[in-house]
Amino acid sequence: MGINVSTPVLLRRIAQLEAAVGRLNEDLGSLRSAVSLQGLPSTKVPGVRSRVAHTKVPAATSSPAPACGGLAGATARGEAARVQWVKDGLVVSGEQLAHAWGLTRQALAPAAERGEVFAVKIGNRLYYPQAFLDLDRETVATVCRALGDLGASEKLMFWLREHGALGGRGIAVALDAGVAVAKVERLAAAWARERGAARVAAAA
Repeated sequence: MGINVSTPVLLRRIAQLEAAVGRLNEDLGSLRSAVSLQGLPSTKVPGVRSRVAHTKVPAATSSPAPACGGLAGATARGEAARVQWVKDGLVVSGEQLAHAWGLTRQALAPAAERGEVFAVKIGNRLYYPQAFLDLDRETVATVCRALGDLGASEKLMFWLREHGALGGRGIAVALDAGVAVAKVERLAAAWARERGAARVAAAA
């Protein structure tokens, strides 16, 4: 049987997914540092790679190696990373956020459609950045709108990373310390442009 014409496209897509998961793993390292700095309990986190290694290697099976190291492996690592966000307390349920803001949970969906908040889907539930709990809705909306159409995971990384432009602090900590919302908004727009350009380059 000849090689399917779409094979190069599939291989390129697999490479893009693995690169994205690699960035997620790097981001998780800095997020765990942020967790400990904020005094949140850090659950057994030996690293997503080592966790996946145990589930990934039923080596004696006849399943092809590309499935483990390619698309299937990338999907498994991505899901493991998301589950860890919940365990580390980096994301909260819609009910928690709605209660903090004095809303109903249903009111969050229209806000997400307007780009004022975002959620990551983990399992069959939606979770929001824990940082939202300590900020008012208008501040969150201003920053989220500046992040444009980035994926939810990339937006979460922006909210939880420590940024050099903010003195090595995370978004919520910097805002709480009095950093102007406009400065964080500009930083968010720059982050969105950088990530968007990287995505275009990877697809080329």
